[in-house]
Amino acid sequence: MDKNTKILIPEIPGEWTQRQRNGSLNVWNGADHHRFHRTTTDLPEVSLRPPENGLYAERIDGAWYWVSGCAKCNGTGEKYSYSVCDKHNVCRLCSTHRSKLTETPWGHPDGFTCKPCQDAEDAVAKSEALTKVAETDYDEWDYRSQDECKCPHCATVIHIEAEDYGDKKMTCDTCGGEFALVTEYTIQFTTTVIGERLTA
Repeated sequence: MDKNTKILIPEIPGEWTQRQRNGSLNVWNGADHHRFHRTTTDLPEVSLRPPENGLYAERIDGAWYWVSGCAKCNGTGEKYSYSVCDKHNVCRLCSTHRSKLTETPWGHPDGFTCKPCQDAEDAVAKSEALTKVAETDYDEWDYRSQDECKCPHCATVIHIEAEDYGDKKMTCDTCGGEFALVTEYTIQFTTTVIGERLTA
């Protein structure tokens, strides 16, 4: 797709300014009840899909055009591109087109990773983590009272959000090993003077 693509959309008057995107669907004057700032209510709602994947509608100089939104075609380096053309809608590792996939792919900043490629990457990561941790003798004390949660099988650091603190059973995303997590709390005290501070 040419990054300079600019195809006039004759169905949409240039004075319309209310447009939403929902995937590849572009909706003008949408009846979205969450947008309280909408002032015009007498315009019809119109939904259009672009003539090809990777395009989206943009208002330029008072008219609506289909323009390229594919980050790879445009060379923007944008991550998690919202509009991807057919040419670039492929697995980042094996180049299998999305239309050929039989299982849900994994999202990636550079597009997506098909399940077979993700499984292969996960297997390599698991092997590397287990090999690295095997270089030293296992000591359960290396996993007690730590500042961060570490898998006791492969030593992968696992980020735990504060709202998820608590004792629980977990499975490591890297090696698949199961372990018990105990959240430990340290008691600390703060004191402040009430009234005037006493002195000698």
